[in-house]
Amino acid sequence: MIKAVIFDVDGVLVDSRDANVAFFQKLLAKAGYPDVSKEAVLDCFHLPMWQTIEKLTGETDQNEIQRIFDIAHDSSLRDSSLLKFPDKLEELLENLHKKYKLAIVTSRIKVGVDDIFSARAIEHLFDVVVSFEDYDNPKPHPEPLIVALERLGIGADVAVYVGDSASDIEAAKAAGMRSIFFSLSNTHPDATHIINSLNDIEKTLEDQE
Repeated sequence: MIKAVIFDVDGVLVDSRDANVAFFQKLLAKAGYPDVSKEAVLDCFHLPMWQTIEKLTGETDQNEIQRIFDIAHDSSLRDSSLLKFPDKLEELLENLHKKYKLAIVTSRIKVGVDDIFSARAIEHLFDVVVSFEDYDNPKPHPEPLIVALERLGIGADVAVYVGDSASDIEAAKAAGMRSIFFSLSNTHPDATHIINSLNDIEKTLEDQE
């Protein structure tokens, strides 16, 4: 029986591609680096910010990467108007919250999660939020999900992770959890379920009971 539904953010709760492109272009410009293309940023879409900075700058100096990472906390670099949310997201989460504990596990830093909550009034629907600062090993390592399970006070056998990347599904498998792979065109052999609309989550969960 499922007791908790844990969500990834980017690509699941929000289409943040345009926002991410604008953010990293502004970030690197402020840090003194040449312009980066939209394609280069999108190629890093599912990477944690630290790894994205490494890849986009080609830097190996950890002090320099830390300097850029610190600049990334500047809220003026973010434009929440570029975030695109699924239709009826609030209604979906409210319905789920009546039946399950809800949590977020994301590679976003805390201020990045706050951007989402500022753009949509959904923070109150989540019992637990695990962001980049809350763990040492990012997905596909299971640690981020294990942190969420500990904070929720439940076992992996009664939780499901909803993600849209291979690293999400691999992390869920490593944590001993079920997973729902959300994709319009792709599949993943280790996913427990595959959906192409967020609105299919409710029925998918009901079928587990």
